[in-house]
Amino acid sequence: MLYLREGWLVGNAGLGGALLVIAAAYTITGTTALAVSSIATNFRLRAGGAFAIISTALGLEAGGAIGIPLYLAQTISSVMYLYAFTEGYAYFFPDHPAWMVVGVAYVGVGAVVLASAALAARAQAVMLVVVALAIASGLGGWSTATPHTPQVIGRFADASLIECFALFFPAATGIMVGAGMSGSLARPTHSIPRGTMAAWGTTLVVYVLGAIWYSTVATPEELRANNLTMVDNALFGPLVLIGLLSSTLMASMSTLVAAPRLLQAMAAHRVVPAAEWLSVEADGEPRNATLVTLGLAGLGLLAGSLDAIAPIITSFFVMTYLAINVVVSIEQGLGLVSWRPRFAVPTWVPVLGTAACLAGLTLSSPAGGVPEVMFVIGIYGWLTHRRQQGMLETPWETVQSGIAQTVAAWAALRAARMEKSERTWKPDLLVPVATAEEARALAGVASAITRHRGSIKFVAVSADPALATTLEDIVSSMREAERFVSWHRMAEESPGQGARLSINAMQGTFFAPNLVLLSARHNTPAVLQDVSDHAKQAGVGLVLAFDTPGQALAPPRTTTVWLSDRSPDWALSLHVANLDLPVLLGYLLARPVRGRTRLVTVLRSESSRPGATAFLNDLIELGRLPATTPFILSGTLKDKLQNAPPCNIHVLGLSDVIDLQRLSALHRAAGAPCLFVRDSGQESALA
Repeated sequence: MLYLREGWLVGNAGLGGALLVIAAAYTITGTTALAVSSIATNFRLRAGGAFAIISTALGLEAGGAIGIPLYLAQTISSVMYLYAFTEGYAYFFPDHPAWMVVGVAYVGVGAVVLASAALAARAQAVMLVVVALAIASGLGGWSTATPHTPQVIGRFADASLIECFALFFPAATGIMVGAGMSGSLARPTHSIPRGTMAAWGTTLVVYVLGAIWYSTVATPEELRANNLTMVDNALFGPLVLIGLLSSTLMASMSTLVAAPRLLQAMAAHRVVPAAEWLSVEADGEPRNATLVTLGLAGLGLLAGSLDAIAPIITSFFVMTYLAINVVVSIEQGLGLVSWRPRFAVPTWVPVLGTAACLAGLTLSSPAGGVPEVMFVIGIYGWLTHRRQQGMLETPWETVQSGIAQTVAAWAALRAARMEKSERTWKPDLLVPVATAEEARALAGVASAITRHRGSIKFVAVSADPALATTLEDIVSSMREAERFVSWHRMAEESPGQGARLSINAMQGTFFAPNLVLLSARHNTPAVLQDVSDHAKQAGVGLVLAFDTPGQALAPPRTTTVWLSDRSPDWALSLHVANLDLPVLLGYLLARPVRGRTRLVTVLRSESSRPGATAFLNDLIELGRLPATTPFILSGTLKDKLQNAPPCNIHVLGLSDVIDLQRLSALHRAAGAPCLFVRDSGQESALA
C-alpha cells in the first residue's frame, strides 16, 4: 500500500483527501488497538487472538461468528500481498507472466510457513531491515526531487472518497497479527500492548509522511498514472523496489502464520467442521490448519488483482474491529470487579471505535454492510444450533452473566423506586415444602401457573437430604425450560414458621413473592390457617392446591373458574374480591397451551341471572379473556362441581377462615385437581 497505492490515493484524492482516508482508517484501527491492548492486560489471552477475546467475553458462538470471517479475511489478505509483490516484480521483469510470478511467490511463502513459524519470523526480521532502509531511501528522495505544490483536495477522477477508503484500509489492518500469536507468546499481556501500539504508531507516521512526500514530488496526474512513483523518485530506486518485494512477502507470511493459528484455536473448541483434524499439531505447528489456509489462499489467487481483493477484506476486518470495541465497551460499561486491566483506556475510546467501525462498514461495503452482517448472523445461528445440539459448549464463564446481572440490578433499582401497579402483576410464587413428595406435588402446579410469566421460589422447611436432592432436580429441569426459579433452605423450622420467615425475608427482594402456594394434602389445618393469616397480614395472596396423589398435573387444556354469587351487587370494578386472582390464574393456566376457560357462577336465585349474565359478559369483554365461555347455573356449588363437564383443573375462591374439611369435600366432588385462591389486593382482571 505504501509503495503501490498511496501515491495513487494522493493523486486521486489530494493530500487533504489522502490524510482524511488515513485518519479514518487509523481511527478505526487505533481505537481497536487500544481496546485489544486493554483487554490483553486484563487476562491471559488464549490462542486465537480476536477469537479468544470475543469468545472469552461473549461465548464461542459470538467468537466463532467473528473469528470465521476474520480467518477468511486474513487468508485472503495474504493473496493481496502476493499480488502486490507481482506488481513490484514486474518493474524488473515486465515480460514475465503475472500468473507465473504470483504462483512462484505463493509456493515460496507457503514453503516457509509450512516449515515453521520460527523460520518465518527470522525471515521477516531480515526483511524488516530491508523495509526500513527502503523507506529511508524513498523519503530521502525529497533532497533530489523537484518540489511540487500539493493539491489539497483531488478531483477523485478514478474513485470516490469512500472507494478510496475501502481500497486503502487493508494497509492499517496488521494490528491483529500480534494478538493472533497470543498462544505462542511467552508474555502476551506484556508483549501485545507494546507491540500493537508501537506498530500502529509507527505505520501511521510512515503513511502520513508518505502522503506528504507523494504530494510534493509529483503531480496528481503522474501519481495516478505511475504506481511506482516512489521507486522513480527515491535516492536509490532499486532499494525501494527491494523493500517493496520484502514488505509484501513479509506481510503475506505474517497473515499465513496467524491465520492457521486462528483456525486451530477455533477447531480446538469445535467451532469449525473437521475440528479434530484441524486441531492436530506437528512439532508445535498447526500443520493441518496451515494446509487448509494455503489451499484457501490458492483459491484466492483466482481474484486476479490487488484492487479486486482489497475491498473484499475491508468489510471483514471492520466487522472484527467492531466486535472487539463492542466487547471492551460492554466490559467497561458493566464495571465488574473482574475488569481491572493494567492498560486502562478511557470509556470513550471503544465507544468511538464502535461508531467509527459502524460508519466504516456501512460506507465501504457496496450494500451498506448488510451481506457481511447477514454472514455473521448466519454463522452465529449455526453455532447456536450446534450448542443446542450439545456439539458446542463454552468451557469458561463469559460476561453474559454480568450483562444480565447488571441489567437486573438496574431494573430492580428502577422498580424499587416505583409504586406497584396492577398492570405489572405476575405470579411470583413462594412454595414452602417439607418433603420430597410435597415438592414433586407442587412443582407441577407451580410450573403450570408460571408457564407464561412469573417466578418460583421453593423453600425447604426441613433438613431432609432427599428434599434437597429433589429440589435441585426440579429447579434444574425448570431452568432448562427457561423458568425463573430458585430454592433455599429454612432448616430446623416448622412448616408454618419456615413459610412465615420466608415471606418476611423476601418482601424486599426483586420479584418478591406475591403468592404463597401450599399443599392441602401435606399440611395440617393449623399450619394452613397460620400461613394464611400471615400471608394476609403481609399483603400476599394464597393458593391452596388439592392434587391427586401419584398424578402429575397435565397441561390444562380446559380450566374452570368458579365465581361466587354477587347478588344483588353485580358491579364490575378494578378490584373485585375473590374474582381477580381466580380469573387471572385461569387465563395463565390456559394461555400457553391455547386451552379454553369456563367462567361459572352458581346462583342462589334465578332472579339474579340477568345481572350475572351481564356481569360475566362484561368481565370477558373488559378483561380481554380469549377462548372464555360464561356459564350461569343455579343450585349448590358442591352439586354443580359434581355434575360439571370434565376439565383439567378447577379454580375457586378461598375465604380467610380455612375449612379444610369443606374444601376436601369440594375437591372430591370435582374429581380433578383444585386450586383455592385468595387475592392479595394487588391483582386486577381488568388492568
